[in-house]
Amino acid sequence: MNKLKQIGIACAIAAGLVAGSAQADLIEVKMTVDNSYALFVGNANGATTFVGADNNWMNVETYNFNLASSAYLYVVTASDRQTAQGFLGQFTNQTNNYTFYSHDPQWQVMATGLGGAAPYSGSTADLSLLSTEIQNANANNNASQGWQNFTAGAYNDGSGIWGQISGIDAAARWVWYAGGNCNAANPTMGGCDAGEWLVFRIAVAATPDDPTPDPQGHLPEPASLALAGLGLLAAAASRRR
Repeated sequence: MNKLKQIGIACAIAAGLVAGSAQADLIEVKMTVDNSYALFVGNANGATTFVGADNNWMNVETYNFNLASSAYLYVVTASDRQTAQGFLGQFTNQTNNYTFYSHDPQWQVMATGLGGAAPYSGSTADLSLLSTEIQNANANNNASQGWQNFTAGAYNDGSGIWGQISGIDAAARWVWYAGGNCNAANPTMGGCDAGEWLVFRIAVAATPDDPTPDPQGHLPEPASLALAGLGLLAAAASRRR
């Protein structure tokens, strides 16, 4: 499962994310995916900015953002042909000191049903392809019939086949979508070989009480915002080992 490392850093944020007030919350993301992933920032209806990509699951990447509450994080990945696959992450609003993990229900996942190369770059074609699939999922017009729940596997405590991944809390769990040829009880184990790419997403404004804020922008009251920003001054992503 060793892969050659690839990483890209976004150099600009599209105009759709720039609008907002003068404040923004600092969001830290620590994550890895077996086998590989690409991370994007966008809104409820599409991806606007490529952040980075990696195909070595043994390494954890750290990204830092100042994001508006209207923003979404999108993780693009694909099924493995054998052994295992999984998404593992830790996400912290450093402004509000609130941390949640890849297995928390604020996350959604969808299956595109599309084979071929997944959108793993910031090219115009990749951003357009990903945004089209996001819109299809919003309309329940895709292979998974919209955004779905995922299934959690092993904790990051050394009990799973990946061992304990340094840099992410032991409380986090590996997750995957139980579609295609996956084991329905625990799709992280065994080869799904579904021949398609998947997308995980979360809204910056998501909370345990309101996991999927209204795409039209009707967000929870400020007192209930566990992971929220009030605008966007600037957006940047950084990767640290």
